[in-house]
Amino acid sequence: MATIRRRGNRYQVQVRKDGYKTVSATFSSVSVARGWAKAIESDMERNMYIQPKDKTTVGELLKRYTSEVIAGQRSSIASTYMAQTLDTHLGTIAISRLTPEKIGRFRDIRLKNISPASLKRELGILSGMINHAIREWGIGIQQNPVSMVSLPRMPQGRDRRLESGEEEKLLTASSELKRLIVLALETGMRRGEILNIKKSHIDFTLQTLLIPLTKTDTPRTIPLSSKAIAVLREQLRGSQNVIPIEETTLFSYMPKNVTQAFRRLCKRHKLDNLHFHDLRHEATSRFFEKGLNPVEVATITGHKDPRMLMRYTHLRAEDLVKRLG
Repeated sequence: MATIRRRGNRYQVQVRKDGYKTVSATFSSVSVARGWAKAIESDMERNMYIQPKDKTTVGELLKRYTSEVIAGQRSSIASTYMAQTLDTHLGTIAISRLTPEKIGRFRDIRLKNISPASLKRELGILSGMINHAIREWGIGIQQNPVSMVSLPRMPQGRDRRLESGEEEKLLTASSELKRLIVLALETGMRRGEILNIKKSHIDFTLQTLLIPLTKTDTPRTIPLSSKAIAVLREQLRGSQNVIPIEETTLFSYMPKNVTQAFRRLCKRHKLDNLHFHDLRHEATSRFFEKGLNPVEVATITGHKDPRMLMRYTHLRAEDLVKRLG
């Protein structure tokens, strides 16, 4: 169906038909505009219309996708950074010329510097952008080339647990980092969930904590152990003179600062291959060792599928011996 609009002394024509990208052109004469539209529609009806290559670049799409889509996401900072990386490597390529071969070369280059998991996240941004551009922006390509690129085998999930004496070494950290570590071990919360804690989220009477922003976008309320309650009270006392506003987060750390401080702590004590996120794994395993069932653990940790917990559960044989009697 053709639409003709007058723009000053010129006429803009748009032709829309299922299976084709919207085609538009501008003419000085309405009769010429109508003739052009009729010819385009005729070619489309006879499947003879050849759609011109879309000259929009990957970089232009990434810029629009970042401002219109990524900006509204909770993980916008990390996603924006990945979009910038994609722009550096692929930004000058026209979307119509973005082939699986070119994406494959990008894959091979990135795997020299990042893990397969990180690469998968970057390609996820690229694939999501292309799908959005096809559906919402009428970009003239028929298939998402990312779907035709093979990805490296993903490594098995980490199963690092704390060894004897390692927790004591971690607890030599400075006061605020130490509290973050204790909360991670006592609650199984993710780094971002801990850093978003506000005073209004804590119910000291019921010993519970509301987590309104989660990775799965499902708020949850978790029970708090006596150790968790104690460190939250300590942090509140320490931050009252610095943070008088009720709705300000309790902890001053930014996510990347937690990672850096934790890495320095591990290096100082020669704790190999230990990440802050491993504390969530440790906490989850401890919940099982205390006798909680998968549904109870999932209620605390926020896993939507209890079967996913099996990856986090590594019960020590010596602890099972004690329970067997």
